[in-house]
Amino acid sequence: MRVAIHGYGKMGKTIEGMAKERGHEVVCILDIDRDEPLNGAEVLIDFSHASALGRALALAGDNGMALVIGTTGWNERLGDVRAQVEKSGIGCVYASNFSPGANVAFALARRAGELVARFSQYEAGIEERHHWQKKDAPSGTALKIAGEVKEGSGGKLDPPIVSSRVGAEFGLHTLFFDSPDDLIEITHRARSRDGFARGAVFAAEMLRGKKGFFRFDELVMS
Repeated sequence: MRVAIHGYGKMGKTIEGMAKERGHEVVCILDIDRDEPLNGAEVLIDFSHASALGRALALAGDNGMALVIGTTGWNERLGDVRAQVEKSGIGCVYASNFSPGANVAFALARRAGELVARFSQYEAGIEERHHWQKKDAPSGTALKIAGEVKEGSGGKLDPPIVSSRVGAEFGLHTLFFDSPDDLIEITHRARSRDGFARGAVFAAEMLRGKKGFFRFDELVMS
């Protein structure tokens, strides 16, 4: 598969290495100060910034490339992005977190919300921690976990999120259900960026030949 990368920070570089490791050819790298020809790229993997998502959408749509959106912080524009993708006739997959393990945690959060909501003594909460360079807070992953709990509980539980941006933590999320009797915790901790990159490249592979707008879990876990 011929891959273009949009956003060449730490994640973009990790995506480049992972794509090559999985036997793909990286034919184009784009960044704020780097502009290259697309060279027949079949898929564009975007890990840039929410403010640059419009450019990624235009590039993919105008050139018939599949699009993988790993950028976060644009959820309020979901309807507009979906409309652009559907109008262009391309395939697009997005996720707040492309780590397969995090997506298992999302499913656990929904099920836990469903079960815990049967017992009135519990309150839910989320704590998340990332490195100081991560700009959005709360993280897209934390918001996704909260949404899963709320939906799973039928709206009975709506966990508040506490965020910190210090040190070098890749990503630590803990969902907890607290009561006077006991404490239940579900934690996901990323050990490196490789898991995110592996999931994003896998999503690009799964997207090949498809048209439409997909969540990562819809595409690979259903």
